[in-house]
Amino acid sequence: MPLLFSTATRSRHRAHGAPKSLGVVAGLVVTLLLAGCGLVARPGAASLLRFEFAPTTGDGYMNQLLTIYNDGTRLLAPTLEFTALDAARNPLPAVRVTTVYGSDRGRLVVAPGGGVDVLVFTGEGAALAEDVAVSVRTAEVVDAPVVGVEPVVTPMDDAGRALDRNSRFTAVSLRNDDSEPMSVRLVYIVWTEPEGDERQQAEQVVPVGDLIVLPPNQSTLVPVTGAARTAVEGAAGRVPASIKAYLSR
Repeated sequence: MPLLFSTATRSRHRAHGAPKSLGVVAGLVVTLLLAGCGLVARPGAASLLRFEFAPTTGDGYMNQLLTIYNDGTRLLAPTLEFTALDAARNPLPAVRVTTVYGSDRGRLVVAPGGGVDVLVFTGEGAALAEDVAVSVRTAEVVDAPVVGVEPVVTPMDDAGRALDRNSRFTAVSLRNDDSEPMSVRLVYIVWTEPEGDERQQAEQVVPVGDLIVLPPNQSTLVPVTGAARTAVEGAAGRVPASIKAYLSR
């Protein structure tokens, strides 16, 4: 499948918060790709996407954070491809780049304004990765209501008590505070325990359930079963872990 376009990210080194408002982040340099004898211009929905990568984000925040800016008014589901770059912006061909929320597989839905994904670097030279070049394979408009909030994620025990993310929970409460329904996926993330100057990154990402449709202004209880339950029981209280929900389709 030919690329729609490729772009470098704008590196940043700040703690993760909400994406900056539209127009605050400067436009990124876009590289037009040769296809046969002509140039492939940035078509349709893909032209609405911009990217910013932060290798580190501060204590208590997720490292290797990719912010995806959506300058349009509709939900978009991009399929992205990444090339790892070193500090001098040279490609690292032996390094494989994957994602936690699935923007490399068309699973992450990005609302107007923007959203985030988390990158994982593996292979020879992975520790040298300081930035990425992003190629857009596809960018599909998602026919669903635009929502203005993220779901509230609360781990729960069998008695319905709220727990923290490092506890051995058996269910997850997802609350949708928007007036529109939203479709999300839920993942349990086990993080590495880095030494020295190494960056923490996701070591294991386990889906909890499948696509979950959250009714407006309601809470939904999702049981933790199967591989997810095994992962929680193995990691809880022993290694850093998170439970995260993201817009999906």
